[in-house]
Amino acid sequence: MGDRVTEKGQSLRARQRENLMHAYRARGKRNNNLWLIDSPKTNRDWILPSDRQLVHWIHYLETDPRVKFFDLVPQSVSGYDGTRERSTELDAEVTYVDQKVEWHEVKAGDDVPSTSQLCAQRSAAERAGRAHRIFTDRDLSPHIRTSVRWLKAIGYAAAIRDREHIPSRLALLSYLMKERAGTVGAIHSELLGHDPAVTAGTLVRLTIEGYVSLDLTRTGFGHATPWRCLVAES
Repeated sequence: MGDRVTEKGQSLRARQRENLMHAYRARGKRNNNLWLIDSPKTNRDWILPSDRQLVHWIHYLETDPRVKFFDLVPQSVSGYDGTRERSTELDAEVTYVDQKVEWHEVKAGDDVPSTSQLCAQRSAAERAGRAHRIFTDRDLSPHIRTSVRWLKAIGYAAAIRDREHIPSRLALLSYLMKERAGTVGAIHSELLGHDPAVTAGTLVRLTIEGYVSLDLTRTGFGHATPWRCLVAES
């Protein structure tokens, strides 16, 4: 069978190769990790060129209920860098549920550097009427531990990718809206007739969709994890 073709006319395999090369080049001369991640929110795989971008993805994109969609390989933008017009690449283009669009850039260090790249991005953002946010270690460091814990949780959602599991979803939604808060262990005890792995994956999906919140600040994803329903009572 041939490769499926994306909206840009590329096969998915070619697109993945392009993303891999983009991420590899983005590391520069630093020996950063490359991460292949599965995003339930966008229902696709992405390749991240550093640990910093992994934390940025988990905390500020994937698990933020205000974020509707994001693109981690957006089109290049062009702006004035203080000397000349130049093209530059963003780390993410983010669309929120209120339709606001932001451009994100992730940088090493505690302070925002003054570079021609960032000047060009700010110039392009002003022209396009977009918000432009820069994330440094000050923004990312407080969320490292919870982001690592979220990797396990997101793995459950990734395991049921492209499968709806409607009965489990409906049963879980009914329980969440009735109880309003509790622990993951109590959910499994109540939904004994459903596959625990599917229940866990569906719960994480609903968290990413903004129906429920999971508290991973004190413990990893497991039976003791607290949850709280975010849907208003009818």
